[in-house]
Amino acid sequence: MKKTKINLVPDIVNPTPDYYCTWQTQLYATSDGKPEAQRACITEKSLFEKEKPFGWAYFYPDARRDLYFVMDDSWDVPLSDYEKFYGSMILNGDKFPSYANNQNPQKAYESLSNKLKELGWKGLGGWVCAQESELFTNGKTDEQYWAERLLWAQAGGLYYLKLDWGKKAQNADFRKWLTDLAHEIAPEVIIENAMTTDAIETSDVFRSYDVPALFSIPMTMKKLEVLLKNTAKSGYGGLINCEDEVYIATALGCSFGVMRHPYIGSLPSGEGDMSFPCCHRNIKARVTEVTRASRWHRIAPAFKVDESNTHFSTKKLTDNWRFVNPNEEIESWWPEALKIDFNKTDTASSEALSSISRNMALPQIEADNEIPFAVCSKNSNGAVSIATLGRTFERDFYTPLCNVKINGETADTFGIFGFYKNLYINTNLNTSAL
Repeated sequence: MKKTKINLVPDIVNPTPDYYCTWQTQLYATSDGKPEAQRACITEKSLFEKEKPFGWAYFYPDARRDLYFVMDDSWDVPLSDYEKFYGSMILNGDKFPSYANNQNPQKAYESLSNKLKELGWKGLGGWVCAQESELFTNGKTDEQYWAERLLWAQAGGLYYLKLDWGKKAQNADFRKWLTDLAHEIAPEVIIENAMTTDAIETSDVFRSYDVPALFSIPMTMKKLEVLLKNTAKSGYGGLINCEDEVYIATALGCSFGVMRHPYIGSLPSGEGDMSFPCCHRNIKARVTEVTRASRWHRIAPAFKVDESNTHFSTKKLTDNWRFVNPNEEIESWWPEALKIDFNKTDTASSEALSSISRNMALPQIEADNEIPFAVCSKNSNGAVSIATLGRTFERDFYTPLCNVKINGETADTFGIFGFYKNLYINTNLNTSAL
């Protein structure tokens, strides 16, 4: 095959609403691992002061134009007595004194958004609590309250709203209503839903939600087994966001919201980073994966969920991890969530389907021993993508090298992620013309 110097990646902005989210960087900067400290850490100093552990707005120089910069929990609450402010969506003056404008919140968004765009980011986004702030309702109806905020966002350039927990977090009707309201009065604003799968069919984006780094691959695959068995209704974007599993997202036609960051190694305190333990995949050393994934989305954007065109393997794979120092290998709240009792065992495990595909047949994997997790999809524009994903055993992470076969049919564009012994692509493409 002839080599070419032509850049096959189009010089456009990624049309998929992918983003970098500050939450785990907030944890890193505090050396704490507890939400209260993380919430206090989302400030303009954290974004723009360049000295480590700050300077988050300077991350991802090669991918910024393809990513929204999403400020996570709690950019709109003060440093103390903050509970009543959740859902205010008013940039807090304690944390952002150079940008906040209580009299004109959209101007605050605009000035902060412009700063981030000057640095090369696609745009501004923010975490939003799924409730109204009692301090700012002032007799307004729910529609008046949220319409006001959506119009601020539309006019000020706060284009991505990560609608998360709150009093209405599990209310699928509220999530649909707010998405519909955004469609009507603020069509440039994207609402990301989560937490209740009843909201998937009427969401523009639905996030798969939190997973620990040690089991991020199998737990994301397990979530997708549920989420991809839904079908988005007409008029809704229907994208599934796979959070930090960018290769799963990219090869499976989903969007992503990365939390990894380039501050490799221990926390500023010297303790191990329990959110991204380097003894495992060392995901913080893999920021280039984000650039690759976002550029593939320029070629093959994420596409809406449709159960009828999704295929699931019957084979299941089980990963396991043996803990030596749990305090530096997993965040403190995960053992309880995973039902790990360190008084009885030092090992945890996670099981998931071996492969998932969309708009094409499942990959065929041949191996004598262990196999990787694998995902593949065919985009509506004809492009085909595939990824093999690593496995976790005892205290090791690696991708088993196998022979993998996919049916590319008439595709002439392929995105290949992961590691292979051999990858065989059955295609009707006339390669003699290349």
